[in-house]
Amino acid sequence: MVGIRELKAKLSELLDRAAAGETIIVTSRGKVKAEIRRPSVETRIEQGIREGWITPGRGRPNATPLGLKGKMTIAEAMAEDRDDEPE
Repeated sequence: MVGIRELKAKLSELLDRAAAGETIIVTSRGKVKAEIRRPSVETRIEQGIREGWITPGRGRPNATPLGLKGKMTIAEAMAEDRDDEPE
């Protein structure tokens, strides 16, 4: 938990900690105002689609998955790509 004054003074450090997986709780006068944490996998996928570096599938959006089993989940593959552990 950090107050707003500390947040301003240590923003870069706190953002690095959040990127590493820590959740930073921001308070003002003892009341929780916000949380800072790294984006979820879903948020990153949505961002990628918006920015154009991920192309959404063209299949049926409500189709039943085929039940294929890969060696790792998407979250694990993304974590491996980032060189850290999955959530």
